[in-house]
Amino acid sequence: MCLSLVSPSSGGESRKVEKMIEASESQTGKESLLGNSGALVKRGKALYHKFCIHCHGAKGNGRGKASYYLFPKPRNLNLGIFKFHSTRTNALPLNEDLYQTIQNGIPGTAMPAWGDIFSEEEIHSLAEFIKTFSRRFSMESPDHKMPVSLEPPFDKLSIANGRIMYRQLRCGGCHGNEGDSEDRLSGSIQEFGGNLSFVYDLRRADQYKAGATGPDIYRTLITGLDGSPMNAYEYLSDGERWDLVHYLQSLFVIQASKPALTDRQIYSQTIEKEIDLKPDSPIWNGVASFEINLTPVRARKNPITRLTVQSVHNDKEIAFRLEWEDPKPNGAVNDTYLDQSAVQFALNQDNILEGPFFGMGERNKPVNIWHWRADVRQRIYNGENLKPNRSHSILHPSSGLLLNPFTESSVEEINSEGFGSLSIQPVEDQQVKGMGQWKNGRWSVVFSRDKKTTSRWDIKFSNGKPVLLAFALWDGDNKDKNANKMVSFWNILTLK
Repeated sequence: MCLSLVSPSSGGESRKVEKMIEASESQTGKESLLGNSGALVKRGKALYHKFCIHCHGAKGNGRGKASYYLFPKPRNLNLGIFKFHSTRTNALPLNEDLYQTIQNGIPGTAMPAWGDIFSEEEIHSLAEFIKTFSRRFSMESPDHKMPVSLEPPFDKLSIANGRIMYRQLRCGGCHGNEGDSEDRLSGSIQEFGGNLSFVYDLRRADQYKAGATGPDIYRTLITGLDGSPMNAYEYLSDGERWDLVHYLQSLFVIQASKPALTDRQIYSQTIEKEIDLKPDSPIWNGVASFEINLTPVRARKNPITRLTVQSVHNDKEIAFRLEWEDPKPNGAVNDTYLDQSAVQFALNQDNILEGPFFGMGERNKPVNIWHWRADVRQRIYNGENLKPNRSHSILHPSSGLLLNPFTESSVEEINSEGFGSLSIQPVEDQQVKGMGQWKNGRWSVVFSRDKKTTSRWDIKFSNGKPVLLAFALWDGDNKDKNANKMVSFWNILTLK
C-alpha cells in the first residue's frame, strides 16, 4: 500500500521506500528475537556447540579437547567469574561486557575476535547462553557500570607521578621494574582455580587484553581482572589512576594494531607465466598482498602476530607466498627447533559458519595441510654473492646471510580430523612443492601444487569456487614445536 503513494516515474524513490520497509521488518525481527530469551538461548547454544566447545568444553568448564594445548587456559564459565567487565570488582559483567569480549576476542590468547564472523544478534545469543553455565546469573544482578572520569593532559608531570605510583604499588613484583614482565614472580603466579597466569609485557599495547586506550586501562585499574592476581585499585584517586595510565602508555614500544583482514577475503591472481618456486621470483611483483592476524596457542613474549600472504595461479598450478618478520632464522643445520609454516585447507567446506574447527579440523570435517619446515636439505648462502658458506656457521641477523635454496621439496602434505588424528599422506600423493628463503630479518616461503589432483584427501581449486584456508607459524627461537605455534582463523580464498 505504501508503494501506491509513489508515482510510477519515481523509480529511485520507490526503491528507497522498499528499503525502508525491509529495514524496518528486519529490525522488528531482530528485536523480537532479542526480546525472546528462550529463542536467544537456543540460538546461542547451537553456536556454542559449533564454535566454542573445542576450548571451553561441552559443560563450559574450560576443558574442551583443545584446552590441553592452550596457555592461558580457557575460562571456566561455571564459576561466573569474568576478567573483563565494566562493573565493580567481583561483580557480574553486564551483557555489553560479554558482548565486547566475544566481539573483540582477547589479545595474546587463543580467543579469537568473533565480531567479523557472527552477526550482532548471534553474539547476543552467545552471551545469553554463556550465562546459563553459572548459577550466579540467576541469583545476582550485575552491579552498576563504573564511571571513567575525564582524562587529564598526557604530559611529563603525569608520567613522572605515574612512575612513582607504579613503584609505590609494587607493580614491578609481577610486571618487572620496567614493565617487561621479567621478575621473580613471573611464571609462578596462579589464577583462581590453580591455573598459571601469564604476565604480559606492559610495553606492548597490542597485548593489553581489555584494550590499551586511556579509558580502557583506567577501567582495568578500577575494576581489576577478577579471578587473577590483578587487583582493583578503587582506593586510588582519579588523578593517581590517570597518572598510572599515562606512565604505562609511556612504556609502549609496540602500538596496538588494527585487525589485518575484516572481510577475511584472499584473492589468487591469474598469471600467464610458469610458476617459479623461488621466493624472490618476479611473478610476485604487483600481486596483491593480504595481511593475516596470528595469535599464539601458548602465550609468549614477542609473538609473531602478522603474516603477509600472496597467491597466483595459471591454467595448471596455484602458488602461495607467505612472508613474516623473524630476526633470527632457525634451520636444521644449527638449531634443534626449526622455523616452520603451514597452510590449512578445509575439505568439502567453503563457508566459515559451516566449516570445521580451525584447530586442525574435526571428526567428519577433515582438513588438508601443507607443512613447510627449514629442514636440513637447505644450504647456507652469503646474501651478496650467493656462494655457499661451507663452514655452516651459526646465523646472525647482522651477518647478511640468507637460507636458499632447497634442492628437494621441504613440504609435506598432511590430513587431520582434529587433535591426535594427524596422518601424513603416502609418498605417491605428496604433490606439494616448496622453497624458503630468509633474508634481512624476513622469511619468504612459497608453496606450489597442481590445482587438480586425483587424491580425495587433497584440496581442489577452480575459478570462482571459494576455499577456506588458515595459516600457522612456528618460531624456532621460541622453541615452537607441534601444537606450540601461532595460528590464524579461517579466511576465504577465491581464484580470480
